[in-house]
Amino acid sequence: MSSPSLPSPFTINVPDAVLRDLAERLLRTRFPERTAAPWRTGTDPDYLRELVTYWQDDFDWRARELELNALPQFTADIDGQRVHFVHVRAPGSGPGRPALALVLTHG
Repeated sequence: MSSPSLPSPFTINVPDAVLRDLAERLLRTRFPERTAAPWRTGTDPDYLRELVTYWQDDFDWRARELELNALPQFTADIDGQRVHFVHVRAPGSGPGRPALALVLTHG
């Protein structure tokens, strides 16, 4: 087991080319015909159409990126895995006022 690396500051910066590629792929989405009751055999095609339309017309990645980058983000290598995390202290915590640590993860 290797020692964790020191945290390095991290900023989300998705290249414009990646967002253009996503927009192009969304435009080419092929939707299946409904073959059963909604959600009975998989994702409801009507819901999927709504979701793709939202991503095409309403979702603003650059606005979300700004919101996320307002948080103090870091990466560190732990046991050979690069881990991305946000480190935010509880309001009012500090010396003599400890806060319970909360760790939220996803895989």
